[in-house]
Amino acid sequence: MAEYTIGIIMNGVTGRMGTNQHLIRSIIPIRNQGGVKLASGDVLMPDPILVGRQEHKLQALAKTYGISRWSTNLDECLADERDQIYFDSQMTSFRVDSIRKAIAVGKHIYCEKPTAPTLEESLELARLAKDAGVKNGVVQDKLFLPGLLKLKRLIEAGFFGHILSVRMEFGYWVFEGDWQPGQRPSWNYRKEDGGGIIVDMFAHWRYVIDAHFG
Repeated sequence: MAEYTIGIIMNGVTGRMGTNQHLIRSIIPIRNQGGVKLASGDVLMPDPILVGRQEHKLQALAKTYGISRWSTNLDECLADERDQIYFDSQMTSFRVDSIRKAIAVGKHIYCEKPTAPTLEESLELARLAKDAGVKNGVVQDKLFLPGLLKLKRLIEAGFFGHILSVRMEFGYWVFEGDWQPGQRPSWNYRKEDGGGIIVDMFAHWRYVIDAHFG
């Protein structure tokens, strides 16, 4: 059995989703369990480099979770051949240019949703990735929530019969911040900062509808 290391550029990892979902709940547990065991018996160990704009946050995360590499210079990271995968969890408004750069140097792409603020930019990134021959994907984590997994099983078992229409309702518990901290950063609600509830969340429900009822 051999262990192989795969370098991952994690850009935007100091943000809420980048820190909690992708670093603490994903990469760190994979590393702690000894990597990903392949069918061959070999092990693939992720070796992340934490990338962001705020040096003190990167240093703190790296120290807390035993990560040896961090940087505020994305271009230098993209030039490093050790890192084969580029992961992006920045604000949506920053994502397109960074993914373009990563594709141009042959990195495989995995990013948060939505891939871009506009349909045209999203299609452009998809075409660039296809033309470059790099593997690429976008976060679709809601498909693996326990409730939606059970719903999928019921649909496939024919429990609901022939489904003619679907209605989905969705909302947030938004804490005002007076008696307990607000749980979502304000940029999520500001269009000029790459936010807005449709841009931020509709991508999730679009793929849920497609995967379950499309």
